[in-house]
Formats: sequence, structure tokens, C-alpha cells
Amino acid sequence: MLLKASTHWRALDTDAQRAVFDQALMTVFNGYPELRMSRFNAGAFHGRCSHVIVWELTCGADVWQYEAAVDALHAQPFFATPLFEIIDVIPGVEDDEDELLPILAFAA
Repeated sequence: MLLKASTHWRALDTDAQRAVFDQALMTVFNGYPELRMSRFNAGAFHGRCSHVIVWELTCGADVWQYEAAVDALHAQPFFATPLFEIIDVIPGVEDDEDELLPILAFAA
């Protein structure tokens, strides 16, 4: 998931930004145990997006968990304020000869 920070996000201090991401992570980890979310700050390295979020489904998980988790995030300040604009979504799978684990990267 490629995200672009809004002026609302940039107006938050570091502690408030961390709290928003922590709440998003708790939503994902508590509500969707087979889904993992990692976040990366890309603002210093990329002009198109400020953050990258990588979603990973554990082996045997259904893709519906990703959809449900993103819907749950839409109800929180993470997307609702809006703090971020979604730039693109890039679905893919891990390149492993033994097993293909779904990886969903969201970029706009």
C-alpha cells in the first residue's frame, strides 16, 4: 500500500503519529490474526508516496481478511480524517519455489 501523508498527518506531533499507527496495528493484529502489517516511512526517499504498508497473509489465510482489515481501518482516523491518501495497490505473491504466500502491498 503506497500512501501519501495529508496535511492532517503532518500537523500531528510524533507521539500522535505513533498512536495512530499503533491503533491501526492493534486493529489488524487483534481482529485479523492471520494478517500482518508492516509500515515503512518513505518520505525522504520517494516523491510519490510518504509511507509504504506491506500486508502479508499467513499460510492458509483467506484474502477476505485483508479486505475486512482495510474496511476496519477506514472507520478509524488512519484513513477517515483523512491522514493518508491511498496512491496505489499492488497485489503479489512471495517468490518462493516451495510455497507461494500471498503478499498484498497497497499502492496508489
